[in-house]
Amino acid sequence: MDRVAETPGVGKGKPSYRLIQDEARGMLVLEFDTGLDAHAFAQLKLAHLSTTSGYVVSPVGSWAPWKPIGVREQQGTMRIWGPAFTGEGLDMLITDERRKDWALDALRYWIRAWLFLETQQGLPTPVLGPAGALVAPSGKILFPPKELLRYSLKAGGEDAWLKGVEGYVHPDLPGLEGLAFTAGAILYRICCGAPSFSNTNLEILHKDIREGIFLPPGLAVPGLDAHLATLINQALSPLRGQQGAWVPLGLSVLAEALGPPGFAPLASYLHEVNPEEQARITRERARFIKQHTLQVQVKRFIHRNAMLVAGIAIAVLSVALIIKSVIADRGKRPSTHGMEPQAVVETYYEAMGDLDHLLMDACVMAKVGKDDIAMVTNFFVISRVRQAYEREVPVILSAQEWLDAGAPPTEATVFGVSDLHLEGIDQDEADGEVSFAASYLLWLPGSFRNPEGPTPRGGDAKATEETPFPWSISRRDFMRLIQYQGTWRIAEIQRSP
Repeated sequence: MDRVAETPGVGKGKPSYRLIQDEARGMLVLEFDTGLDAHAFAQLKLAHLSTTSGYVVSPVGSWAPWKPIGVREQQGTMRIWGPAFTGEGLDMLITDERRKDWALDALRYWIRAWLFLETQQGLPTPVLGPAGALVAPSGKILFPPKELLRYSLKAGGEDAWLKGVEGYVHPDLPGLEGLAFTAGAILYRICCGAPSFSNTNLEILHKDIREGIFLPPGLAVPGLDAHLATLINQALSPLRGQQGAWVPLGLSVLAEALGPPGFAPLASYLHEVNPEEQARITRERARFIKQHTLQVQVKRFIHRNAMLVAGIAIAVLSVALIIKSVIADRGKRPSTHGMEPQAVVETYYEAMGDLDHLLMDACVMAKVGKDDIAMVTNFFVISRVRQAYEREVPVILSAQEWLDAGAPPTEATVFGVSDLHLEGIDQDEADGEVSFAASYLLWLPGSFRNPEGPTPRGGDAKATEETPFPWSISRRDFMRLIQYQGTWRIAEIQRSP
């Protein structure tokens, strides 16, 4: 009968790997549960998991392969087992608040084991987090085969691989560079009591790692040795050189700083902080979290909505340029100099169809006709924004021009005045004042079509959703003009309801 040893593997629920007594062979073995039934195991063609080796590294500078011995089905899942190894997952050690010093020594063994494998043996170094190492009390370390470990961790709980590996592994850095990052993340967890990167969404977790989104250890733990805090920051932060390449902290630099196993307990890296300094760090930490959170949110919003932001920027720039051009044109405004009063009135209404708000403004005294001019200005600005955003020049027809063409269906914007009829009321210019009554139709684009509006005259009168016909409003205005600085200007417009 199998029995579970005192040091089960990681993950909630059933253990991912465990030391058991194999009664059939009369020996202890280390067993990994793949979490897959026989059918899924065969379908995924995972037989090679029973032949792929890991490494057992001794603290005295030697190594031996750890080779699986066999595969079997037990309790509905496929298990792969190999030589016994009495050790504990490094990820379990670094979360145990009662054994911080042993966790720090385990990290020291872990760093030296990888330096030995990489620099002296030239063995491939698949980057694994703390869940990828079993540390024996003697300092001997087992690095199980990576793919076998991945299936085993996922069998132990949905988030076991995420928390035990992904949160400690840089998605882009290979070899010793990636191992230095992992060592920094493990050291952060030991010193700060929390992982440096912990988002449960894998995509966001990778973004956080790539962008170095973590609370600096000096703010997470007031009193942490400044040199050690700097090394952790260097291991985790995306520092860039002149050519934009990653400038990693060397794993050997971190090994030298931490010293050999037993060199110094964790307490030696922690210093007392007086109340004033504690309060200052607390304020700085709160300010950092607030500012950094906002910066990250803005940066990622812009990245996700790059096209939208670009469109808004183009529109804002276009409006700014339009406003600038309007201001610049104030010095060369059109004038009604030399025009007769009736010509001034006719010019005012004709300028509507041309979207010439400046000419309309030249025909009136200050604030007269402001609603008409505002309407024309809005159409003008909208047409320019569309031109900038759609990169096409919008076609705008004056209403009279459209009607003279037979009022055909059109995708152009039809706007302006038609059927203008002027009636002189007071034509005596001797007192410097005259007046007119103006009757006309104001035409608006079909997208603003009034179902009860009049049917266009001429052409095909059947509007469609693609080419809706413009519609018109019948208006009658009373207009009073006065002489101002040698020109006739409209001084009053009274509009009949």
